[in-house]
Amino acid sequence: MTLLVGVLCSDGVIIGADSAFTMGVLGQQTVSQSALKIEVVEGRALIATSGPVGLGQRLAGTFGDVLRENRISTGLKSYKAMGVLREAFREPIESELKAAAIAQGVIGNAAFSSALSATLLAMSVNGRPALYQFDQQGAPEEATAKIPFVCLGSGQMIADPFMAFLRGIFWEPDTLPTINEGLFATVWTLSQAIDVSPGGLGRPIRVFTLCQEGPRCEARQVEDSELEELKQAVDGARDSLRHYRTVDPNVQAPPDA
Repeated sequence: MTLLVGVLCSDGVIIGADSAFTMGVLGQQTVSQSALKIEVVEGRALIATSGPVGLGQRLAGTFGDVLRENRISTGLKSYKAMGVLREAFREPIESELKAAAIAQGVIGNAAFSSALSATLLAMSVNGRPALYQFDQQGAPEEATAKIPFVCLGSGQMIADPFMAFLRGIFWEPDTLPTINEGLFATVWTLSQAIDVSPGGLGRPIRVFTLCQEGPRCEARQVEDSELEELKQAVDGARDSLRHYRTVDPNVQAPPDA
């Protein structure tokens, strides 16, 4: 099971993930391990995939080819960059889906356990950081100021409403958060999902940022010391909510039922 969280910010992009990695065979889980789910590509982009590891490796390799071959040229508009990536991802995605459709007649729906994935991708497009998601068919969608965050994976049902809750409190409507605001929300959302998940999500939390540095973007992993400070900030926010009644004398207790 997996939870990926992506946030488009005014000064960059954030991708965070839990670290639980489940091994299995024919749709049956065998053992859970810890693994890094976010990959830096060519030092200037990020990719993270929810679903089968093998397909994720192929998509990451394909993405690296796109960058090395400069298929997304300087000045290319975002919607055209999405089309380039969609076509690049078509072969690995469609080949797995076709193979699974053939195998389904023999082993049932378990055949699709190695064919269905969702991907988060961050890179510089037309001189600015961009965040894209690709569904199981490879259809792309770009994060915008109207919808600046993306949650993918088995933990999405928990993370989506919680991230929307935080956005409504801390971010201005239709306005991108700063990197610091996005990091705070990402760490809190991942922590909350891991804490209440019925199983399958696990620590440690890993977070990467992509920021514009001159003419190109630079990707880096957030240090453990920075994550610890963010966790302390989350704990402080929880404490403020926990003691809200006593802090604000204008809040009246509800009448007894």
